[in-house]
Amino acid sequence: MNVPLQTQQIQIAEQIASKTIEYLQTPSVVGYERFFMQALEKDFKNLGLRVNRQDRYLAVSGDQPHSSIICAHLDRHGLISLGNDEYVYAAQYIKEIKYGQNNRLAQKQLENITRRFEKEVVFAYDPTTGEPLGNGIIKTCNPCLLGGDALFSIENMPPLASGLPLAYARTATYQNNYLKGQIDNVVSLATVFCLFKYGFQGTAILATEEEIGKSWLHISDYLSTYQIETQNLITIDTSPYTDQSVIENGVIILRKQDMSGQFNTKLVNALISRATELGLPFEIKDEAMLTDGKTVDQLGSTELGRLVEKTQGRWNGATIQIPTSMYHTSNETTTTKAIANYYSFLRNTLIDDPLAESVTE
Repeated sequence: MNVPLQTQQIQIAEQIASKTIEYLQTPSVVGYERFFMQALEKDFKNLGLRVNRQDRYLAVSGDQPHSSIICAHLDRHGLISLGNDEYVYAAQYIKEIKYGQNNRLAQKQLENITRRFEKEVVFAYDPTTGEPLGNGIIKTCNPCLLGGDALFSIENMPPLASGLPLAYARTATYQNNYLKGQIDNVVSLATVFCLFKYGFQGTAILATEEEIGKSWLHISDYLSTYQIETQNLITIDTSPYTDQSVIENGVIILRKQDMSGQFNTKLVNALISRATELGLPFEIKDEAMLTDGKTVDQLGSTELGRLVEKTQGRWNGATIQIPTSMYHTSNETTTTKAIANYYSFLRNTLIDDPLAESVTE
């Protein structure tokens, strides 16, 4: 018996929500993603796929690895112990100690970080085994200490050695057509899993360190190592919105540019035409922001934009994003309709009637 298309879409959306919650059981604080990478490697291999795991990325491939290439990130925000009951924002700390970059944030940004973490339950874990090392509740955050680093205080956390990561508690839920949790960008990883499960034969580059703006390095490492030249990458991610109607209506988020660079106009226009043909709601986010009075410098930074900028356009492509509210918190939220439209559009453009031209080695 044939299942109606709308029913199929809802069923896939529910699978993606379930897989998202499953993935969120494994922590992946930026800089400490290895244990999660191992879990993903096992999961994708169980689908019969080839998985190339390097220190900073997983490349998952089907039978036609260069037919299409999609990119997503696998790191999440969290904290890092400094010892002596002091904890710092992982994204700041890793960028400073690993890349030697002064990552002092503006006071407003630090205050936003403070609000995101206030009264959150967090748990420390062994970065090699994933073993939980203790739980606690964030009591205070002083954004003015440590010369600009946000310094956190946590109640009930046992003493921790310096350098251990702390993740948000695993509290994701899927109820009444709302998926809620630390879903950036785990919902995209779950979507990638379902794309492969239902026929995608290309490659997915799943990179670390996107939350510190460095995932482009690992994507370019893969592309250069395998001598792949393409202007048709598809990068997928969540996209923050305060307008709940965008999320409720399942709007697909496209971009022609971000603050760092212009995307492949031909590919973006093809995506716009395809969404129109399919009758799927979409928004060109940068155009909407510019119409609202924003400047190019206020368009935000994406993984693809950084890749375009840092490689002088050697690689390019387009972004496809799913809208969410309460961005970068443990309560980030999207809807069944948004997930269904996100998956349906990706499936159509990557599997059913591929848009991107084949890339060459």
